[in-house]
Amino acid sequence: MQKYRIYRHPENISLNGKEFICDDDGDVMLFTSAGLAMVWLQKQDPTLKTRIENLFDNYGIGIELDCPENGYYDFKDNDPKAV
Repeated sequence: MQKYRIYRHPENISLNGKEFICDDDGDVMLFTSAGLAMVWLQKQDPTLKTRIENLFDNYGIGIELDCPENGYYDFKDNDPKAV
């Protein structure tokens, strides 16, 4: 099953790598769909009014697939917790 994660680049500079939304234990939060990730973001900030495809351009926040091609993938965790 595919999982999605929320990220941003510190100071909005892509050379800085990515910071991910983490749970209370410091683990990257994973969502079962990009839509659920967006719902979570909007619960955290009700003023966030945009579509997923415009999220990065408008707010500097991205939602991406949690996979090796996107980097920062935890190969040890075969069954990550999902929200």
